[in-house]
Amino acid sequence: MPMDKGRKLTWKEACEILGCGKTCFYTLVRKGILPAYRLDGTNKGLWVYENDCRCLVKNIRHFQQG
Repeated sequence: MPMDKGRKLTWKEACEILGCGKTCFYTLVRKGILPAYRLDGTNKGLWVYENDCRCLVKNIRHFQQG
């Protein structure tokens, strides 16, 4: 059974969780740091999973404290 990754977020919703702006969000996606998905067969509809965003925030905080 696939792991529940939470709800699908738009870039705006993801930025609220990540505490960053649109440019930073797209940089994270472009570099493969934050997995992102598009609707099949289209260039529209970029989204990310909520749990991927929260995991990234957790890892950044852990790295900063480490």
